[in-house]
Amino acid sequence: MTSPSDVPLPPCDQDALIDPAPTGMPMNDPLTDSALDWLLRLQADPADERLHAECEAWQQAAPEHARAWRKAQRVWALSGALPATTATHWPAPPAATAALPRRNRHGRMLALAACLLLAGIIFLLRPQADFQAPPGPARHMALEDGSQLWLRGGAAVELYFDERQRHLELLRGDAFFEVKKDPRSFTVQAAGQQVTVTGTGFSVGLGAHYLEVAVAHGSVRVDSQAGRSELGKGQRWRLDRQSGLTQVDALPASQIAAWRNDQLIAKDQSIGELLEQFRQHYPGWIVLRAPELASRRVTGLYDLSDPLTALQALVTPHGGKVESWSPYVLVIEGN
Repeated sequence: MTSPSDVPLPPCDQDALIDPAPTGMPMNDPLTDSALDWLLRLQADPADERLHAECEAWQQAAPEHARAWRKAQRVWALSGALPATTATHWPAPPAATAALPRRNRHGRMLALAACLLLAGIIFLLRPQADFQAPPGPARHMALEDGSQLWLRGGAAVELYFDERQRHLELLRGDAFFEVKKDPRSFTVQAAGQQVTVTGTGFSVGLGAHYLEVAVAHGSVRVDSQAGRSELGKGQRWRLDRQSGLTQVDALPASQIAAWRNDQLIAKDQSIGELLEQFRQHYPGWIVLRAPELASRRVTGLYDLSDPLTALQALVTPHGGKVESWSPYVLVIEGN
């Protein structure tokens, strides 16, 4: 694979921070986490040829892996901390241990964190949505028809309002709609599925692995590839975007879009899925270096206004621990 050292980058080439990717692709996704973990391991032991070979194999396993690797390398390169990470740039075996002192590793991680934050800011500021919310607390706004919109951190929507229709497209993240009655239909599209209402309060959540619609009051109609579903107050429709399976269950109205109050309510959900939601509220970088934790399932209530404490409560019962490497980097390790 090509190293950034093979293709010189300008000192602050903002476009080089992020590879082109499908709209809605999060900066802090599981594949980027994996690529970052490979970089950290190579940084700690640059003379380990077996480690280099395993990293090369991971990159070549899928185009998405190669893209995540390039993104991680470019950001690392802009931090001025890129080590030799390809076979053509391996250093000669050192006489002493090659592992960096913990202090140096943390220093380079801080430099990386600064670039990652810059990349995230640039990503959010790109003109790709009418309304966008940076990671952090929920944002509230009034739409031109008098309807109310709440966006979770990291969410983005496009609006298409005219004299005949009120149509929105959720590009990523979670949104809650309090719809004002109007002769025009109100529709929300997300990941190819469509929700239609006339007057109601409901939420739509679009994640990398799921799509969810929940009704706080009123009713909605969900048209999906799996068919049509009518939902009433306290009902939730959920699509697994990997398997294509859907399900409808009951959810107390008070728990719908609880993120508006900095709460995360988990009901038999995987830690990996919940981390995706944590990242919407944390204005920094959450790195999972214990992939075995991702599939563990949990039920609980977490206070998103204190991400560090909430993450500890999430992973500690399953043998994980959280380290704060800086005010903007939280790393989850296994015991």
